[in-house]
Amino acid sequence: MCNKPAANPDRVVLPTNVRPSHYTLTITPDLKEFTFGGYVEIDLTIHEATKDIKLNTKDLTIKTTSIEVDGKTHEPVSTTHDEHHDTTTFTFESELPKGSAVLRILYDGILSDKMAGFYRSSYKDAEGNTQYMGVTQFEATDARRAFPCWDEPAAKATYTISLVVPTELVALSNMPVSSITQVEPEQKTVNFEKTPIMSTYLVAWAVGNFEYIETTTTKLEKPVTCRVYTLPGLKEQGRFALEITPKVLEYFSEIFGTAYPLPKLDHLAVPDFDAGAMENWGLVTYRTVALLFDEKTSDLRFKEQVAATVAHELAHQWFGNLVTMEWWEHLWLNEGFATWVGTLAVDHLFPKWDTWPTFVVDDMQRGVGLDSLRSSHPIEVPVNDPHEIHQIFDAISYSKGASVIRMLSNWLTVDVFLAGIRRYLKKHEYENATTDDLWNALSEESKVDVREFMNTWTRVIGVPILNVTEADGVVTVEQHRFLSTNDVKPEEDETVWWVPLGVHPKPASITDPNQTLKSRALSFEVPEGPYLFNKDYSGVFRTNYPPSAISRIGKAILEGSDLVGLSDRAGLVADIASLSKSGHTATANFLDLVQYYKNEETYVVWELLAGRVGEIASIFAGDERINQGIKHFQRNLVDRMVNKLGWEFPEGEDYLTSRLRNVILRSAGRAGHEATVQEAKRRFALFVSDPAHDSILHPSIRQTAFEIVLVNGGEEEFRHILKYFHAAPKQDQQVIALLALGFVQQPELIAEVQALAISESVRPQDIFYVLAGLAANPASRRPTWEWVKDNWTTLANRYKSSMSMLGACVKYPLSQSSDASLIKDVKEFFADKDTKDFQRALDQAIEGLDVNSAWVAREQQGLSEWLSLNKY
Repeated sequence: MCNKPAANPDRVVLPTNVRPSHYTLTITPDLKEFTFGGYVEIDLTIHEATKDIKLNTKDLTIKTTSIEVDGKTHEPVSTTHDEHHDTTTFTFESELPKGSAVLRILYDGILSDKMAGFYRSSYKDAEGNTQYMGVTQFEATDARRAFPCWDEPAAKATYTISLVVPTELVALSNMPVSSITQVEPEQKTVNFEKTPIMSTYLVAWAVGNFEYIETTTTKLEKPVTCRVYTLPGLKEQGRFALEITPKVLEYFSEIFGTAYPLPKLDHLAVPDFDAGAMENWGLVTYRTVALLFDEKTSDLRFKEQVAATVAHELAHQWFGNLVTMEWWEHLWLNEGFATWVGTLAVDHLFPKWDTWPTFVVDDMQRGVGLDSLRSSHPIEVPVNDPHEIHQIFDAISYSKGASVIRMLSNWLTVDVFLAGIRRYLKKHEYENATTDDLWNALSEESKVDVREFMNTWTRVIGVPILNVTEADGVVTVEQHRFLSTNDVKPEEDETVWWVPLGVHPKPASITDPNQTLKSRALSFEVPEGPYLFNKDYSGVFRTNYPPSAISRIGKAILEGSDLVGLSDRAGLVADIASLSKSGHTATANFLDLVQYYKNEETYVVWELLAGRVGEIASIFAGDERINQGIKHFQRNLVDRMVNKLGWEFPEGEDYLTSRLRNVILRSAGRAGHEATVQEAKRRFALFVSDPAHDSILHPSIRQTAFEIVLVNGGEEEFRHILKYFHAAPKQDQQVIALLALGFVQQPELIAEVQALAISESVRPQDIFYVLAGLAANPASRRPTWEWVKDNWTTLANRYKSSMSMLGACVKYPLSQSSDASLIKDVKEFFADKDTKDFQRALDQAIEGLDVNSAWVAREQQGLSEWLSLNKY
């Protein structure tokens, strides 16, 4: 086991002179009074004689404490608590000698509703009465809210857990039940088997009125029992997640070379849940919409979300749980790898879903987009204080992390990469590891210095842009740092990345089979026909082509050439759109490129095309001429596909065509496509007039129809959709209503949606759905920022245990605004406030405003001229 002292002296960590090896823990929750009692016996090793024992606690009331050493019991002479560092120190009269000891603590805790520690989650039963369940969420540092512990990833120990609960309720934990003892008629003690050695943040338990569905693996030497637990009446919605669970476990057991090590794997849907899901070993917890899916009533996009989330969390059972990061600066090892290999698993299970091209469109763009800001951070970011940890659970750790792992796996080949992963897991199982440990394993397997290739990608902020020029028959490519503000200073542009160029067709003059650019620039002869950089878009960089190259690629796209594959077509749109936004090229050049896609029919490319054209209309909403001209362009762009796809979902239609239909109708609706608007109104009127007409608005286009009628309607439509939200029996149906409600146009209705966001009707975790809709609606952007300011005290108190959600309250309302005056306003508002826990989100919001406002100022004349020239 890796219990080495932290290498970084600046880290805020516990002393290493005393370390735990086993916790025997009994928890007694009271779901009526919202409290719990706890008793823990911690087996310790005292490495150096000491009078003090310091561990982590937060919001716990210590009642009694004693320590047993050599058969003698000692009580502390003083107990002191440091609220800032979440520590409690027990001081004893005489030194405790080196050796074994048992620390016993009796304590009480609060079953809060803050979605952290051991907390309560509410729901309505069949009669409409409010009921409660209890569940844990410990990552990153909230195990200390549930029991006194050494709450650091390297302080691994084993656990024997018991829950004292009402007889009629179900109790779950990481391991299977070992025995149940009836304490009295109304109460039972549920004892669980001892866990493997693990970190505190992965410990979990839950208590509630749960039901379940079950299956088992069939291809593993020791069968694993797989269950989906839900609240009453919901278990069948877990069927899709249950069906894929054994397949994913078997796939990972095969490619990782190590079988899933626990006897069971439970999934639990939790109504109130801050994150998307949490990989607790053997008991994975989920936000409801990330686990449950109804084939008849759910928007199809949630099916992909469930598959991706389940695969991601199951990847953690090895990568994170079996081998755990040594400290939080290696968080990306957990999250980046789980995102990449989770995508690998979804592609394995659903080869027709275009999973990797979708990764290029979604994860890769999120990661590169955030890393194009000065306010980004390296993948490996120093984390000294646990209070900083939540700020790195972002698109850099997850999406850029996954993108550089995908790039590395393709550079080494996936087979060699996975062989290195097997070596890494075997060497460090049940221990802790660092990024360097992974590089060592991959280097040993590949016989290549992986660290040399990867250091710039993980330890340096930012991503490169490859500027391509053609002159005198020679192509020259030169790398620089890419910033969305397009104002890189010389001292910010010193990094030379090792860039896998992926030139296709491969030039004869590039002899390295991996085509790795290791210098600032490189040249080769201009090929006869079209050529691509970053073939299949596995490289994490932007490519800035000259117009001559774009023209040749565009013609190849028009002709349907095999040279330009699905990921290439999508990636090209992403690059040129991003470069036009940053000012590396004109936005008119992006619109010229789009016209080469007039024969495009794939979901993946259209998702990006529609989104990036729609973004221009959105950001330029304050310029009536440009906004209306772009919408005209948008209507022309989608008209053919609107007519081809229509509003009906034929029986047996393939998954991606069904997804595409919503992309097209949403784009058409937002652009004011008249036939689409009228059809949305017609169908909506039937939908609300009679429950029998439910099928007139397929779940996958319901949100789009709601948006269209709100933008083109008034209070009557608003009341119908609000009623739908309140009556919706499933959380995914509530989500689509919340996202749509933000599109209301009338000031008094916008204010009503804002009030709804912090009402009892909307779960605190769901506020960002409301804010996302309000941010996408030009009419509500500025009012929503004013509302955030007016309600800041309420929001800050509501999300004090969830700083990522508080950061979202800042970022979302500003994300699509281009009003430069807001920059000063935002800075002044936060000048006298404590922002350290959401500083990254605040910096990113301000920088985003800077990028958007500069885009509008720079492009107003050029875009207007292009639109007039092209008769839009």
